[in-house]
Amino acid sequence: MFTITPAVRLSVGLVILTVSLLILAQAIGLAPGAERQQLDVRKRLAETLASQVSVAIMRGDELLLQYLLESSVERNPEILSVAVRHNNGNLVAKTNAHEKFWADAKEHESTPTHIRFPVMTNGAKRAEFEISFEPLLHDRHPIFGVPTFVLLIVFISLSGFVGFWFYIKRALKHLDPSAVVPARVRNALNILAEGVLILDRREQIVLANTALLENLRRTEEFLLGKKASNLGWFVDPKSVDNEYPWMRAIAEGIKQTGVRVLLPMGDDGEKIFHVNAVPILDAKGAIQGTIAVFEDITELEGKNRLLEDMVQQLAASQAAIETKNKELTYLATRDPLTNCFNRRALYEHLNGKFDGARASDAEFSCIMADIDFFKKVNDTYGHAVGDEVIKMAANSLREVVRDMDMVARFGGEEFCVILPGAPIEQAQMIAERCREKIASQVTNGVSVTGSFGVTSMRMGAISSSQLIQQADEALYYSKQHGRNQVTRWAPGMESLIAETQH
Repeated sequence: MFTITPAVRLSVGLVILTVSLLILAQAIGLAPGAERQQLDVRKRLAETLASQVSVAIMRGDELLLQYLLESSVERNPEILSVAVRHNNGNLVAKTNAHEKFWADAKEHESTPTHIRFPVMTNGAKRAEFEISFEPLLHDRHPIFGVPTFVLLIVFISLSGFVGFWFYIKRALKHLDPSAVVPARVRNALNILAEGVLILDRREQIVLANTALLENLRRTEEFLLGKKASNLGWFVDPKSVDNEYPWMRAIAEGIKQTGVRVLLPMGDDGEKIFHVNAVPILDAKGAIQGTIAVFEDITELEGKNRLLEDMVQQLAASQAAIETKNKELTYLATRDPLTNCFNRRALYEHLNGKFDGARASDAEFSCIMADIDFFKKVNDTYGHAVGDEVIKMAANSLREVVRDMDMVARFGGEEFCVILPGAPIEQAQMIAERCREKIASQVTNGVSVTGSFGVTSMRMGAISSSQLIQQADEALYYSKQHGRNQVTRWAPGMESLIAETQH
C-alpha cells in the first residue's frame, strides 16, 4: 500500500501555495504581458461596439445610437468617451467631453488609447466610430513608477513569506513528533499498566503509550499531533473544576491529581479514568508540556456501583422491616376497636413517665373514665351499637385532651388518661370537659353519660399502679354517688368504697 510521507505532503502544499500566489499576482496586474492582454480586450470591445453602431446608423435610429454610445461608457470603466463622426468631420453623436479625450488622437491612425473604425453602408464609408480609452497598464506601475516585474518579486516575497510561514507552522503539527522521545523512554512507558500521554505546551500529543492506545482503541499515528482535549472525553460533572487536568497543569504549572475523566465508547458505554497531570519544565523553569497518566477505573466503578445498589437494596429492605416493625408495634400497642392505646402499652408508658416525674418532682395526673349503664346499652341495642358508643367515648376523650396526653382503653367501657405535667386542678377541668362532650353526643339514637375519677401523684401515690388505683377509686365513688360526674380522689376514699361494697 502506497504511503504519502510528510515530505511529499509538504512539497505538494508548497507548490499549490506558490501557484495560488502567481494567480493572485496575475489577477491584480503584476504579471508580465498584461499590456498585450489589455490591447486584445480593447480590440474585441471596439469591434463589438462598432458593429452595434453600424446597425443603428443603417436603421437611422438616433435614439438607439445615442443609447449605445452612453451605455458603452457606463458599462466599461476603461472607456473614456465614444462618438460617431461624419465624413465631413462633424460629430453625429457623442458622449460627454469626447472632444477633450479625443484631442490627442492621431489623424487617420488608431492607437492603444484612441481607436477608430469606419462605419460602412453598401460598401461605402458613411462615418467613423471613435473610442478613447484609459492609458494602458505599462510594464511600469502607474502609482509606484517601478517595473511590474520588480513589484511581482516584492509581492511574491512578502506574500510568500506570510503564506509559507502559516503553512509550515500548520504542517509541522502533522509531522512525526514522537521522534523527539528516546526509544528507551518509550519502552519504559509501554510497560506501565496505566495510560500515559506526553503533550507539548500547545496540548498536542507527542507520545501515547500502549496501555492508553488499547483503552482508546486508536493508533498512535491517529493521535500524534492532535490536541488531547479533542479526543471526545469530558470531565466528570461531579468534579469541582470542569477543566481538563492536563490543560490546568500546562496553564498553572501545578500538578493535578485524582481528576475523574469520562470517555464515551459508543455502544460499549463509557470508560472512566483517574487522571494525574504533571507539568514538564525546562532548565529555566518554563513549562514545555505535561505528562498525563490515565488510570482506568471503569471496572472498579462498576463494582462500586454494584455495591452501592446492594447497599441501597439492603437499606430498602431494612426500611421495609422497620416499617413492618412499626406496624406490628402499632398493632401490638393499640386497641383494635377504638385505636386508643391498649392496657399493656398504658403500663409501659406510665411506668417510665411516672418514675421520671417523681424523680424531678413534676406534676403528673391520671383520669379514669367509665360509660354509665353500658351493660343496659348492650342489652337493649346490641353489641354493635355498644361498640359504636365505645368508639364515640374514645373519640370524645381524644378531642378534648392535650396532644401530649395518652388515652388508653383500660378494658370494656373503661378508659384511662395520663396527663404528664398537669396539676390535679387542670386534670379535673379536662375530665369535666370530657364528661360534657360525651353527654352531648348521640350515637345511633343512643345518648350516654360518663363517670370520671381524677388523681395526681401529689396525692401520695408512690407507684404507677397506686396512681391508677386512686383514680379508679375516685371513679367508683362517682358511680356510687349518682354517676355522670367527676370526682377528685381524697384520702380515706378507699375505706368508704370498702364499706359500700360490704
